Amino acid sequence: MLGKSHHSMVREIQTLLLSHKHIHLRWLNAHVGYLGDECADQLAKEAISKGDPFYLPKPLSYLKSEIKSAALNTWQDNWDNGETGSSTHDIVPRVSNKPVGWNREEIMFVTGHGPFPSYLHRFNLRTHDNFSCGEKGDPMHYDTECWFTLSWHFQTPTVLLKLQWLKIFSRITYQEPDFDS
Repeated sequence: MLGKSHHSMVREIQTLLLSHKHIHLRWLNAHVGYLGDECADQLAKEAISKGDPFYLPKPLSYLKSEIKSAALNTWQDNWDNGETGSSTHDIVPRVSNKPVGWNREEIMFVTGHGPFPSYLHRFNLRTHDNFSCGEKGDPMHYDTECWFTLSWHFQTPTVLLKLQWLKIFSRITYQEPDFDS
């Protein structure tokens, strides 16, 4: 049986040792005249003194910045072209490492995730997606039209102003990045 390592070099050595029973690894005292050990020591010394030095062309902070930028670009591409989250994408079109500052209720409202029949129905946790009133059980209906929640209603936005209404409701003032400055 091979050891637990998943490293390809370790696995290759383990396979060779198992298939060639005449190979044995043993510990040797250093610098006592073993030819193989002396050759390995000599080659290591040459590599240190004559080897080509390796220099990073940029500081480590630059490398970190580039990796972070590439990760954000990949994330943005996935966010722009993803198949889920389109209603949230309309409100927060740019990804960021900074939290948007929403509380739990605002997150549930904007994403539609939570105790809403429409959400629970998507995961077969309810047999239908309607509220008790008979209408579709999504956050917009719950907060603007459902007669069971009449005392908490917001005024229903027009179709043209719905996105702006959601942004204001979510306390987000989104500004496009200024790439010219």
